[in-house]
Amino acid sequence: MSPPVSPSPDLPAAVLDQLAAAVAVVGPDWRLQYVSAPGAAILGRRPEDLIGADVWALIPSATGTEQQERLVKAMTDRTPDRLEWFSVLLDLWLTVRVVPTGDGLLALVDDITEQRATARRAARLVEVGEALAGARDAAAVNDIVLRRATPLVGAAGGTIALADDERGALCAVGWRGFEVGAGWDEHRLTQECAASAAYTRAEPVLLGSLPEVETVCPDCAVSLRAAGQQALAAMPLFSAGARIGVLIVTFEAPTTLSDADWQFLVTTAAMAAQALLRARLIDVETRSIDALQRSLLPRALPPVTGLETAVRYLPANATAQIGGDWYDVIPLASGAVALVLGDVEGHDLGAAALMGLVRSAVRAYALDGHPPAIVLARANSFLASLELDRIVTLSYAQLHPMEQLVVAVSAGHPPTIVVTPAGGLAEVPSDVGPPLGVFDDGQLWSEMTSTLPEGCAFAMYTDGLVEERGVSIDVGMDRVRGALRTHATAPVEELADALLAVRAGGHDDTALITGRLTAVGGAPRRLGRRLPATPASVPLSRAFARQLLKAWHVEQEVIERAELIVSELVTNAARHSEDALEVAVEHRDTIIRLEVGDSSHRMPLEPTAHVAEDATSGRGLLLVAAVASRWGVESEGLSKLVWAELDL
Repeated sequence: MSPPVSPSPDLPAAVLDQLAAAVAVVGPDWRLQYVSAPGAAILGRRPEDLIGADVWALIPSATGTEQQERLVKAMTDRTPDRLEWFSVLLDLWLTVRVVPTGDGLLALVDDITEQRATARRAARLVEVGEALAGARDAAAVNDIVLRRATPLVGAAGGTIALADDERGALCAVGWRGFEVGAGWDEHRLTQECAASAAYTRAEPVLLGSLPEVETVCPDCAVSLRAAGQQALAAMPLFSAGARIGVLIVTFEAPTTLSDADWQFLVTTAAMAAQALLRARLIDVETRSIDALQRSLLPRALPPVTGLETAVRYLPANATAQIGGDWYDVIPLASGAVALVLGDVEGHDLGAAALMGLVRSAVRAYALDGHPPAIVLARANSFLASLELDRIVTLSYAQLHPMEQLVVAVSAGHPPTIVVTPAGGLAEVPSDVGPPLGVFDDGQLWSEMTSTLPEGCAFAMYTDGLVEERGVSIDVGMDRVRGALRTHATAPVEELADALLAVRAGGHDDTALITGRLTAVGGAPRRLGRRLPATPASVPLSRAFARQLLKAWHVEQEVIERAELIVSELVTNAARHSEDALEVAVEHRDTIIRLEVGDSSHRMPLEPTAHVAEDATSGRGLLLVAAVASRWGVESEGLSKLVWAELDL
């Protein structure tokens, strides 16, 4: 049947034939009255063979679709419309613009398959770029490229192969999509193959069929055939002038790549090369940072009689794998151990460097024998001298395992939590003071002395363990308490892992010390302190005696007398000594003994009731003699020990 001369009174065939687009005119009975050569070509037919054909018989997949409903509406209501659909029969994406003409419809059809593919690829490249920005190693880059990008050019699998110039080879990061044969994990640069050619010549290579592969690289053809693949392409990976490797992709059928395909692969390869170079730099930085972090933390925990300990450090879940959190376990000459947990503000190299300085300073002051409060005061002075405008939170516990006592001081730090073998929870008493660095030199922190239950475990931690953005810290604290209660009798290593398992948000780095008292009860009730020969030691000694005797359940009246005695003895010793004072409190059955040793050879005068009213020397010992059950002085060469006892 030949086409009618005038398919529409408005648009004669002579006019329609001049249009380059695919054009068709449909009558009210949905039969074709006219179809242009480009339109017929879409269906793979000649125009004269289509005239009079039923539209819905030509495209049966449209029956019952939204597109059919809209075309029927356009015919019935005589209104124009524009719609898109994917023809399963033709494997094409089409746009159809219809306008009423005569008593039928004029349809202009465009094949937008390539346009949609281009748009899809552009959108996919944006997604791939975002994903590659977060890739931290070659394996992640390899997975992103082969899973999200190369399938859009029909690739069934492939790998990124990184150059190893020392070995003269390209080493596969990891094949994806199929199992490869022996020898595909490494390609020698001297080997004749697509990968080595792309790398050495710095240009893409396509071997579009198995015969081509067999001609260039027979060994590759064997493995390719065994994997069910028939073609491969190799794209060189270059970034910032550095040759990194190649991207190899394989195809299940003989392949030719369009210009759009090549452009997509070139862009993908360039993005992958940049991500690989960035990942390489991140890897070097990460290893350097890890080495720095390890060097700033104790390499091994020292053994401590009567105590088991475990430590952990985790960086924040961020790009920077370093921070200012640290822990330390410091055995002291007295038999005690200093447990230190600190947190320098920030998550950068500056925080880590300052952490190293403060940790070293705290360790030095502790090893000098200073009490916890003085350690913090001196560390604060040291921090102020650096003028770095960063604050540091610090928790310092001087633990006496055999005596089951702890002297705690806190500079703005979370509490230490203790759990008994039965699951009872308590916080180590601590008068929390300001962080280091908030106030200049001269700030003092209060100490709290308390007992620990026999066989108890405890946890010291930085706020990264319990704080989570947008969530109350109570939620994190409850998780920590729950883990402690559940693992109350677990080994300290297991306890540490259990606490990290309930880590809040991972937005901050975390340092952790867990411990368990293994010393049994019955140790002598005696505790000594070293205090500087300054007036600041007077209130420290009073608090030390008061809190210790209270922990030993001594009556309040005796505690008050002991406070007065130790205050006077320390005042007198600090006045005449330049070296540190040794203060000790002992509970012997029915006696409380207080001792203050100093390095002065000057012996105290025997107090008498005839001390002049305007005299100051001797009044302290007069009070001691009046309050104590007995007192005395023991000379030790150039030093002396003044003691006093109270009968219970």
